[in-house]
Amino acid sequence: MRDATIAFAGMLQASELVRQLATSGTCSQTAAQASIGSIFALSPDTTEAVYGGIGGVRMGLRVLVELFGARSGQENLQSLNYALGIGKLAGQVERDRPRQSDLGREIELIQSAWQKSEDRLDDSVLSQLADAYQRHISTLDFRLSVSGKPDYLKQAEKVAFIRALLLAGIRSAFLWHQLGGKQWRLVFQRRKMLNQAQILLTA
Repeated sequence: MRDATIAFAGMLQASELVRQLATSGTCSQTAAQASIGSIFALSPDTTEAVYGGIGGVRMGLRVLVELFGARSGQENLQSLNYALGIGKLAGQVERDRPRQSDLGREIELIQSAWQKSEDRLDDSVLSQLADAYQRHISTLDFRLSVSGKPDYLKQAEKVAFIRALLLAGIRSAFLWHQLGGKQWRLVFQRRKMLNQAQILLTA
């Protein structure tokens, strides 16, 4: 349950960052660095290592606590909707082995550019991740619609950043599914997940 909570918090964090970017044009750079970095954590020793430690998924844990702790607002619900959509996209990719393999190979190629860059949110890397998202995710039957201010959603750099973050969310969704995460568990195990998130935030 602890690991599944961390992975779902990773989905929520990517979703919240997408919501922030689409509505305000900016987002938490620290959280975004951890989320983008998770895409390249291909063989981590632990679940939290995917995000560089628990601190790397703190935003997602806070959103989870607000959602499941009866303090949820409209913004959190939008992030949850994005996370559920991300989970659905990840499920479709997992059922399409050739697509999943192609996506994995492309991420491995992008990883070298990310490792060489001094900026963890390098525009060129984000653009390459966005292109990978377009090729392998946007062509699925299910399409995730992001709503926000048109001024931001018309900017190529913002759109690339959003797509890269959606790919980070899918990375977390793969992990969540590997750990037994399913949508029905969000209903029946929300109290356990809430307790785990609260423990992780105070650790």
